[in-house]
Amino acid sequence: MKTIRRAAAPVIGVLAGAAAAGVFLGGNATATESDRPNDRFAIREVIDRHQMSIDLRDADSYANLYAKDGEYRSPFGSADGRSEIKAMFIDLAEKGFTKGKRHMTGPAMIEVNGTTATARSWYWVAETETEHAVYATGTYTDKLRKVNGKWEIVQRVQTLDELAPHGQ
Repeated sequence: MKTIRRAAAPVIGVLAGAAAAGVFLGGNATATESDRPNDRFAIREVIDRHQMSIDLRDADSYANLYAKDGEYRSPFGSADGRSEIKAMFIDLAEKGFTKGKRHMTGPAMIEVNGTTATARSWYWVAETETEHAVYATGTYTDKLRKVNGKWEIVQRVQTLDELAPHGQ
């Protein structure tokens, strides 16, 4: 059985890659002309860079993921415009809010419509300093816009998952 798995693995990998690239059924079986895999990949890259920028404490990279008129809404604060978003990031970091945390994003549902898109993704924040544990989980709901070939966050709304009452 191990031999079959080893032999099948490269074939499965090629098929999965081909499906992801959209080569079956004449190019792209599920996406419209304005909804290309490259756009989805670029949007996913924005979502991932958002989390990495927090942990790298890179306020400029974080703020530059947002449109100049971008909005950020969360239980931890709100900001309008790239400069306010950067200031909020710096303020939270200086207060130690992100110290000892690792931010990750799980699956994302991305819908592209020309030069605009929406994305919904789940996130979790791990505690890495005092103990290894999940600190928080929730959802990001993003609106994005493509400007000069670059995807930017126009609006990000962050929500926290509520804990079930004890005993449920």
